[in-house]
Amino acid sequence: MERLGGNALIALVCMGVPYALVNDGRALWRLRRGGAGRGPVLWFYYVFNLVLIAGLVALSYLTYRWYADFVPDPNELIFAVWTAVFAAVLATAFQQFLRSPALSVEQKLTAARRDIGEDTWEHVNRAALDANCEPVLMQSIVAAEALQRPRWMRRLERAKGRLVPAGSYGVAQMTASYPLSDAQSVEALCQEHAGYYPARSSAGWVREPLLEARIEKHNSNPVFVSSVMEFYRHLTPWAQYNSATTSYDGRPHIEVISVQRVGDQFEIHGSVVISNAQLCAAYYEGEGWCTPVAIQVLGKRRQGWQTHVPLEATRVIFYDCSSTDFDDRNSVTFDLEY
Repeated sequence: MERLGGNALIALVCMGVPYALVNDGRALWRLRRGGAGRGPVLWFYYVFNLVLIAGLVALSYLTYRWYADFVPDPNELIFAVWTAVFAAVLATAFQQFLRSPALSVEQKLTAARRDIGEDTWEHVNRAALDANCEPVLMQSIVAAEALQRPRWMRRLERAKGRLVPAGSYGVAQMTASYPLSDAQSVEALCQEHAGYYPARSSAGWVREPLLEARIEKHNSNPVFVSSVMEFYRHLTPWAQYNSATTSYDGRPHIEVISVQRVGDQFEIHGSVVISNAQLCAAYYEGEGWCTPVAIQVLGKRRQGWQTHVPLEATRVIFYDCSSTDFDDRNSVTFDLEY
């Protein structure tokens, strides 16, 4: 610009100001309106970026004469631009060729759980049960946060907290006035959603628009909301068979999630909510019904269970052990003839 008779400082400002406004300035504006944010830590991040851009502009103005010889003359500019375009095309093609394929939901979850650690992952489930909220939703939120804020970044945030205590911390990215560990942030997340279970339609399906609105209260970034919903659909078990009655969480009291052959038996998995009794199982085998067997699952919160029945069984029923007869609405019966 100087060689064309212009002002170098004006040229620098014309490059730096639009860049700063379009990127960090726009992000700050969204944060001011409550659109994208997580509080003080993002304010600090974006303001730091603006200061950094201003510093780079000033540094460039003070030092550009040192490397002016490397900038081509105006009459060579067109040749230099075409060379740069050609190099950019080759670089983009090479990048596309080497780019790894998009990760599946399962691969994303595996990466998130590896970053979180299995102990913390199980802690999410326990903390959700203690707070009486949906464990699968809490795990989905934590997994999405872990992909956006990996372990090394969470450590930097805690280090920053020694100087500026207020911020968002931990694997659940909870706002606090002091640094939180991953476990503490998980507990804070579950307490924030205590008593919440996704609303369901009369047919039993989760009302996703309401769930998305709930997730946005934690983090309104559309990419984040989409990731949580993707994980939630993947982690929510699909019941092959279930009772007609529903529990506190909107799901059936008794669910049969999977039936598979393991050796010379059928292995059956499911979940149940029975607070005053136990789950009983009985199967039909040619000559009649076998003696019912109690499955040891007691508790006010949903718990998983599994049991085994012989391959010769043709029908199986699961019901509340305290029931004197088989209530069709609060039991599950299905055939095994396949």
